[in-house]
Amino acid sequence: MSPWFWYAVIAAVLYGAHQISNQKFSITGLNYSLLTGICVGAGTIAFFLLFQKGGPLSAAPAILAGGAAIMAIAGILFFHEARSWQRLAGVAFAIIGLFLLRK
Repeated sequence: MSPWFWYAVIAAVLYGAHQISNQKFSITGLNYSLLTGICVGAGTIAFFLLFQKGGPLSAAPAILAGGAAIMAIAGILFFHEARSWQRLAGVAFAIIGLFLLRK
């Protein structure tokens, strides 16, 4: 497995997580905003490390798709969005895409 692969996974998770925590302005919303900022910052650092470790630029779309898959999973599990075979297939393809980048 390439040394940059886990940075790609971390970046995908963090970029996906930052989209989930948008809230109205309140103390709870402020805390979610701080968490969002941390996820974006750490995800960007993971991207930089990914490329420093020799990761290809072509990995970026798959990483962003992995983040979208995490958002879709959170939508289904926590926000009770409708499940469909198309949505689940999209999540599966995004995750498969990340694993196809390993070499």
